[in-house]
Amino acid sequence: MFMRRFVLGVLVSSLMVPAAFSALTWVKDFEEGKRLAAESGKDLLVDFTGSDWCHWCVKLKEEVFEKEGFEKVAERYVLVELDFPQAEELVTPEQRAANEKVAEEYRVQGFPTILLVDSKGRPFGRTGYVEGGPEAYLEHLDELQAPWMALKGAKGEGRVEALATFLRSVPGADVGQYYGEEVDELRMLDPNDETGYMQDYDFAKAVFEYEQAFEAKMRGGDYDGVLTLVDEFVAEHDPQGEDRQHILMARVMVYVERKEKEKAYAELDAIAEVKPGSDFGQNVESIKEDIGNYLKQREQMEKEIEAMEAAEAAEQEPVGGEVEVPESEVSEE
Repeated sequence: MFMRRFVLGVLVSSLMVPAAFSALTWVKDFEEGKRLAAESGKDLLVDFTGSDWCHWCVKLKEEVFEKEGFEKVAERYVLVELDFPQAEELVTPEQRAANEKVAEEYRVQGFPTILLVDSKGRPFGRTGYVEGGPEAYLEHLDELQAPWMALKGAKGEGRVEALATFLRSVPGADVGQYYGEEVDELRMLDPNDETGYMQDYDFAKAVFEYEQAFEAKMRGGDYDGVLTLVDEFVAEHDPQGEDRQHILMARVMVYVERKEKEKAYAELDAIAEVKPGSDFGQNVESIKEDIGNYLKQREQMEKEIEAMEAAEAAEQEPVGGEVEVPESEVSEE
């Protein structure tokens, strides 16, 4: 009797103990992840991480990815880990090169970066570390995925709003690179732009093209060209508020590069008046201080370089201004 009770107790206890957490499978190759996603009808969750140096990457892994409850994520996503460790032995040179190529394509600038991507490689969500554990993170992922899921199921009259809502949820650069068909579809279904999205999209596209041209002219030292570019953009698009402040800051950068501090300060004051309550308007004095410090440091550095060049030139000059001619080169009369 005792033995039967003991065995029964062990069985009951074992049934009451929760099953061990099953570790998730993370694919290490992005192209393989896309293939698996296409076969399974899932999307991809791509983790750009620095496994042996990035503090927040480690926290995200320990607090979310390795916690019981997060395994539900595998119902919707193929998981891909693209690692950028400091230790060379953690990834092969070929894999590191492949990871860097993917990071460059998706403009990954910090770690951890979490991308939600469809099986074609089109990103529709971007995030990073979020505190609160696995449940909070799963809710966060659901929020990011919701516009994409709504778009996939939208038909008829609801398609227009679903398109506009989804496109607004995606960064403008990603829209232009990956969702041209969706933009064209919305433009066709909403010719009068009742959603207002197309106006916003066209302006964002114009800003992107302006920024590309601005960077090229600044790199080439074409400062007059930058000033002309600003004037033309403002005249054509008439940006307002913080958008206008963003565009006009190019003038300040030109004046700083030309060491025209007073013009830079005057321009800053004028830009602040566009929208005094903006972050820029409230911090204009600290921006002036940063510019002043930068110009002082630049002037000091240029003086040091001039002094070094002068010292090097002095060392190369012969003493007394006379050039000694080797005896072997003196011709005999």
